[in-house]
Amino acid sequence: MTRQRFLGLLAIFVTLVALGAGVTAPVEAASGFAPLAPTSVSCLPSPHPVTTEQTTALFDLAARKLGSVRNSGAKRYPLGALTATSDYTRTTTTAWTSGFFAAELWLLYQRTKEAQWLEAAREQTRGLVGIAEYGGSHDLGFMVGLPTGLGASLDPSPEQRAIYAGARATAAKTLAKRWNPQVLAMKSSDYDGKWGLIIDSAMNAPLLIEIGQLIGGAEGQELAYRGTQHMLTLARDFVRPDGSTFHRMAYNPQTGALIGPIPGQGFDASASTWARGQAWAMNGFTRAYALTKNPELLAAAQRTAAFWVSRVPPGCIPAWDFDIENSRAPRDSSAAAIAADGLLNLRRVVGDTAADYGAYAEVTLGLLTTPWITTARSVNPGLLLQQSLNVPRSPQEGSYVWGDFYLLRALTPRSFA
Repeated sequence: MTRQRFLGLLAIFVTLVALGAGVTAPVEAASGFAPLAPTSVSCLPSPHPVTTEQTTALFDLAARKLGSVRNSGAKRYPLGALTATSDYTRTTTTAWTSGFFAAELWLLYQRTKEAQWLEAAREQTRGLVGIAEYGGSHDLGFMVGLPTGLGASLDPSPEQRAIYAGARATAAKTLAKRWNPQVLAMKSSDYDGKWGLIIDSAMNAPLLIEIGQLIGGAEGQELAYRGTQHMLTLARDFVRPDGSTFHRMAYNPQTGALIGPIPGQGFDASASTWARGQAWAMNGFTRAYALTKNPELLAAAQRTAAFWVSRVPPGCIPAWDFDIENSRAPRDSSAAAIAADGLLNLRRVVGDTAADYGAYAEVTLGLLTTPWITTARSVNPGLLLQQSLNVPRSPQEGSYVWGDFYLLRALTPRSFA
């Protein structure tokens, strides 16, 4: 990126702030980073777009870190590790995070074409194929869709590709069983005893659209319809007028009536914006628009993206919630990685616009690949530090597999959203 283009990006941010964000950036001298009120952020002192050297170093780090991870009995799916911890906490296949580590391995194979990563990705994906009919989670897009989707496009074996494609299709059909025709959405879970839906589902529902379009016929049309309507329900009920998002909503399952927000991972169920939820929305709406070309979904993607860019300066990561003003509050670099991936996808589907989504994302990646925020100088087994899991329950930071995956994916060239 040229200096002129970068200055233009900064000018866009300043303009967005002037139009309504109303934030200032006092310098925190002790750390060299700049918290921003009311959205508290941490920033590189000199923001810059990611370089080829940084990308290479990050994938080299991934090869070193991921290559040292060993399976651990039945509980062999890495979840994450607190900052100074040297080994992963692991889960079984049915955790919502089970698919991310396998997806990381597929990205390493895609970059290197080395047999060791192919075998590791196959091994890690094998158990996930077996949960395609698991009805106990609304996150099958994460758990099965991501690793098998990569496997279906990257594995050199036609037999393996067919297995992965079959598992993805089965996972979509399983997820579709959570459909409620009154709410026009797939149920996420019961929250506080109420029929609930969460913004995270924006990343899972597009699997139904994609599979529906692939298989066609009446079954395929119904799958695509359910996935599309789910995303339209999120766009209608979860995106506020300013482009920010709610995390959880409750509905009456008999009438489909919206009851209202219920507590989730954000600071305030009604008034604040959970950072990772905002990133899920940006990314999910973009994927759904790429598949459907529905203008309502494009509008939702652009509104949620504009909110993010207006509140987080280039080269910064936010606190876990946009309405936290404490400069010592836990950060969530995973939200920034997911947002960067989504913004790059948005540029792919709409082209270059005045908002310059891609340029902003490249500066975010310039931050996320620097040694002070990666595990290059740490015993931590992951890649990206300053991630948070669920701050209302545990305010500790560390590395987690979803943030690591979306960082690698944002740095991986591809022609699809």
